[in-house]
Amino acid sequence: MTGTVMKPLVVVRRADLDSPTRRPLYRGLNLSVSAGDRVALIGRNGVGKSTLLELLAGGLQPDRGAVSLHTRPTLVQQDPSSAEALGIARRLLARARDEPTLEGALAREFAEAGLRPPRQLLGQQQLSRGEVRKLHLIAAKLGPGELLLLDEPSEDLDAAGVAWLQRWLASWRGALIVASHSRPLLRGFEHFFIVSESGCRHLSGSFAQLEQQLAQEQDDHQRRYAEHLRTLADAERHHHAVNQRRRRKKNVGRLHELRRCTSRCRLNEKRSYAQESQAKAAKIRHERISAARGWAKSTRRALTVQLPLLGFEVGQGVPALTETDGGALISLTDVGVELGGRRLFNGMNIAVGRERVALLGPNGSGKTTLLQVMLGARAPTIGAARCRLEAIGSIAQGASDWISDDSLLDRLFARTRATSLDEAAQLLIAHRFPLALAERPLASLSPGERVRAALICLFRQQPTLALLVLDEPTFSLDLVGLSALQAALRAWPGGLVVASHDLEFLDAIGTQHAISFDGHGGHTRAAFVGRAQS
Repeated sequence: MTGTVMKPLVVVRRADLDSPTRRPLYRGLNLSVSAGDRVALIGRNGVGKSTLLELLAGGLQPDRGAVSLHTRPTLVQQDPSSAEALGIARRLLARARDEPTLEGALAREFAEAGLRPPRQLLGQQQLSRGEVRKLHLIAAKLGPGELLLLDEPSEDLDAAGVAWLQRWLASWRGALIVASHSRPLLRGFEHFFIVSESGCRHLSGSFAQLEQQLAQEQDDHQRRYAEHLRTLADAERHHHAVNQRRRRKKNVGRLHELRRCTSRCRLNEKRSYAQESQAKAAKIRHERISAARGWAKSTRRALTVQLPLLGFEVGQGVPALTETDGGALISLTDVGVELGGRRLFNGMNIAVGRERVALLGPNGSGKTTLLQVMLGARAPTIGAARCRLEAIGSIAQGASDWISDDSLLDRLFARTRATSLDEAAQLLIAHRFPLALAERPLASLSPGERVRAALICLFRQQPTLALLVLDEPTFSLDLVGLSALQAALRAWPGGLVVASHDLEFLDAIGTQHAISFDGHGGHTRAAFVGRAQS
């Protein structure tokens, strides 16, 4: 795949592959993965990256073409099995008993990954998602495979887990293909395989060049979509003209009926039925034509407008982060929370207004729970929490609280200040939100797409908001979506409370303060110190 002539491990020849719904994913795909290749697999959510990894692993056969395996690849899937992770821990323990030299190496691997020893893990009732992923990754690292296929390996990992993953991927000497949206991981690659609806291509170069390429492809995709809408509108107009000709022919047919001396009662009955059915069909057709034509015109006009993400309106006079609640939007006084007999945090005294606050800490340390307390969705075990919900917007992880049969356009017109299709289209272009997704139900979008749709609605909500509370907003976001989200939040003049493991993202949106959880019931507050990489 990288062009280096070495031992071929997997060869794909002229492969065609469709999704389970028969949507074309790949046509005439040719690629070769050789020993020593290190390639990042890039593309929007849903374009078929996971499917391609399954194909390279031998788990799928192409509809046409051939895949030749000259090794046994190791695939770590995007959603690894919790039950299988426990089996991995048992197998690793058994190997350590049979291979004394492995016992020390296994202990080091678990310690470096931040995992408890295998015997302690097996004693747990339930593993966290981060623990499940780390077990699968450790098994892949210690396995005999010459080729590793990793699907979003940094998902569910906290900052320490991502740093551990970066270290061992950098030291891996076998072939490696990683499908990921994680910028820290992608910066370790110089070869990228870009998957898109228009086809696949290989790019060698820097991560900055990759981002520029993806942004250009997004713009091109928007233009193609707008042109497709125009074509549909023209087709609808042609269909309408054809139906008008048919109606004229029917009028001629009525004259023939009169010449045949059909009774007036029978003629009136036929005419009444025809008029009623035709009126209904005409109304539906007119509405469809008008909607298609209006949206087509609006999207085409929006493509020529370069909108800065400015003009937000936020309430004035919001206080800064203090130890008192003096009119703040969120205030916590001596708040503590215990779950299942475990103390998550205690003695929390904060007031949040228009500043930008990051919540940091390992998985399961209490970040999401604190957000729930801040929003009044969970009562603290001790202490008091107050919030002004009318001035606060929130998005849960994966925008699970925004799952709805409404589309983004429905929400924009029903609950925000959007007043026309032109304004809605310009808003989507400004946020780099795919135009083709705006009419789909929010429930059908990926978590990352739904987060972006929810944020657009919150930005335009009436009355205007002063504070946004976001839980892992970068979860499942592709690179174009992440860049657009950063730009939008950076321009947002209100307050932010953001729980995230992505320190680079938190730095980019101008975070000022950090509340860090240690995972053992303690927390610290300090000025945020970003770790953005150039």
